[in-house]
Amino acid sequence: MKKLTRHHWLAAGFEALDQIGHVGVSAESLSRRLGVTRGSFYHHFRNREDFVRTLLAAWEEDYTERMLAYAAQGRSAGEILKRYLSIAAEKQPGREVSIRAWSLHDPLVSEFQQRVDTRRLDFAIRTCRRWIPMPGEAEVIGQVAHLCLIGGQQAGLRRDAARFNGFLHRAFSLFEGALPPWRVSSRAQAVDDIQASIDMQCGIGLKPDWKQPT
Repeated sequence: MKKLTRHHWLAAGFEALDQIGHVGVSAESLSRRLGVTRGSFYHHFRNREDFVRTLLAAWEEDYTERMLAYAAQGRSAGEILKRYLSIAAEKQPGREVSIRAWSLHDPLVSEFQQRVDTRRLDFAIRTCRRWIPMPGEAEVIGQVAHLCLIGGQQAGLRRDAARFNGFLHRAFSLFEGALPPWRVSSRAQAVDDIQASIDMQCGIGLKPDWKQPT
């Protein structure tokens, strides 16, 4: 019998979400997927709730904190929001769709989903506020960007990364062109402010060679 670690179980959980949804996230189903007995599962996790919390915490870190840190590296409002939305085309197709569906009838999953949505929406709105001076407009555009992220994950266009990113590039080039001109120094300072905020909240320091998470 092969020796498994917590990482193997979490990887199997994400694979199940990607392929068949949350119905595959159980000790029995994951044991069959890994070709071991359920005893190995309970060796690494106290119970299913412990596993689900660990799984969703890993998802929250990779698909929210790391993705926002990646987005914040953009050098303009349009680029930051394009990076923010392009995550929908780069990440695993079924994972977030499955988690959102799961959250509709599981309070624990709903807790994680609501926190992730709040975090992402707050980032989008704060980004827009640094370039859009009109009261209320930044909030509207930030919410639209957030809804595009969710809609992009649900739509068929979501499965074609190149096509989806091409659409985003055109849409946000138009969006950025509609913004009033700002001095380069002010724009750079705004990006630095966003980066500092992300670093404090994520507890990480980005390196020049940091790459987009997969």
